Amino acid sequence: MDWHNNWFFSRNISDKNFSEIPEDAIPFDFNKNGIADMDKINGEGVWGDECIIYHPFELEESRCTSFGTCPDNWLGWYLNGEKVCSLETSGNGNFITADSCVYFIDIPKGKNLLAIHLQRNKNWQFALQELSNPLAPVEVTADPTIISGKIKPMNAVNNGPIKAVKKQSRGNMNLWQEINIPFVRNHDAAFCSIYGGEHTVDIHAIFPDFSKDPDDPDSYMFTPTDRYLATILEGNSKIFYRLGSKIEYNPEKFGTVVPADFKKWAVICEHIIRHYNEGWANGFHWNIEYWEIWNEPDLGTQTWQGTKEQFFELYRIAAIHLKKCFPSLKIGGPALAYNLNWLEDFLKSMTSGEYVPIDFLSWHIYAKLPEQVRHKSCAIRKMLDSYGYNNAESILNEWNYLRCWEAGFLYTIKSIISIKGAVFAASFMSVCQDSPVDMLMYYDARPCAFNGIFDFYTYAPLKTFYVFKIWAKLASLGKQIKVTTSTNLNLYAAGASNGEKCGIMLARFYEQDALPPPVTVNLNIKNADTENTGVYLLDDTCNMTETEFMVLNNKISFQMPANSVIYIEQNISQ
Repeated sequence: MDWHNNWFFSRNISDKNFSEIPEDAIPFDFNKNGIADMDKINGEGVWGDECIIYHPFELEESRCTSFGTCPDNWLGWYLNGEKVCSLETSGNGNFITADSCVYFIDIPKGKNLLAIHLQRNKNWQFALQELSNPLAPVEVTADPTIISGKIKPMNAVNNGPIKAVKKQSRGNMNLWQEINIPFVRNHDAAFCSIYGGEHTVDIHAIFPDFSKDPDDPDSYMFTPTDRYLATILEGNSKIFYRLGSKIEYNPEKFGTVVPADFKKWAVICEHIIRHYNEGWANGFHWNIEYWEIWNEPDLGTQTWQGTKEQFFELYRIAAIHLKKCFPSLKIGGPALAYNLNWLEDFLKSMTSGEYVPIDFLSWHIYAKLPEQVRHKSCAIRKMLDSYGYNNAESILNEWNYLRCWEAGFLYTIKSIISIKGAVFAASFMSVCQDSPVDMLMYYDARPCAFNGIFDFYTYAPLKTFYVFKIWAKLASLGKQIKVTTSTNLNLYAAGASNGEKCGIMLARFYEQDALPPPVTVNLNIKNADTENTGVYLLDDTCNMTETEFMVLNNKISFQMPANSVIYIEQNISQ
């Protein structure tokens, strides 16, 4: 049936009536692209406006169907007066496409009324498209002979392992080494007392008195940071050093204040690099390659006390100075929080006057839909290229699942440490493997609410630990292979091979709370030896547990629950 006709629009939301169409409702239809613009129906609105749109219809037989949808801000779905799913509590980055978010709905036989509660953000567009049966068998094909590049470091993180102290056995060093984390960014390490707390990493912690001589080793306090970074290296991870300060939530500000002398601040950074890479001030020769200038200057006073123009000048002076001192190192930043308009102004400034080198552009996103990162990564890559930074790496060095910072934040935290957060992570990593992103750094691996890898108290492995373990397997195989699926709805795939063995990771992610039943997946790996196959399930009860499968016509067939991850290993016939 055609879901794009016979709709009604109403601003009458006072009694939240989802069971019948109000008498004053305005009829409308979606356009040929499956998009409706409520501003054109009702006249241009403002941020926060709400409406309900209604669609009466009748089915001869009950059926399960799925819809691809995206509002400008949020929505709630109601079928015959009962809520069936929602995307409420935060916006969607203004990427309005009908496949941005997919939901399934069981619809009974007979007359029905679909009511959708919408809120307006910057505009009031709404996309809707009926998609395939979410319970239909899924065909997956992998071809180890088609190589599309290398498996990228999608499994880097913020902050390092916990080393057990004397008289205690609590630590995660052995588990850490098991999942082969390639890089550790040390941002926000100062929140963790185990790492050294307020005396660790941040510029104002290492150089506590800005009036002192930056050329004098006695002006610096390196010891806590030395110990923390040594622990990261013991975990067999490389260091990604953030120069600047942790985020500061309290009214008192220490590290996010505007430095009194930008050139002096750059010289302090220079000496920190010399300490860790050249042995200065009884230092080390650790060959730390990545040095990031600041964190989230576009966020506001929690991260930068000055103006946008002041930060541009600080970055300009620091980047030019450090690149002249260390031409072989990678100097970049600014760890953008979210604002692409701010980023464009930054790039304009860096290319006006003396050219400012940018070896990598770092940025952040917290999302509830894996597809959001694909849109944003492409926008950032396009912007970098347009300003001549074609060779600059695009490094997403803070990311995690987020339903909302406000009303849905408790739900977010619970999800991060659950199977949902793990499946989101697997889906997100798979999307970025196929997007213009050079490295991902999960936030966060320190003991905190955003750590879905290790338990906050015991450091035991949580569900996302197993996703990182799977990605380490893919990375060890080395080369990315082509994997195609018969549906791109809620199913994300990544595959790798070393010529003798291949591994496939499948993630079936749903944002909605009500989940559909399992689906049958039929996997065909070209030239694979089906007699040497392992199929492993990660779900609410299984932790990479070997699961049942059948082999039919050289295809591996198995059941895959919603919000689960499957990892398949097979030898390749020679």
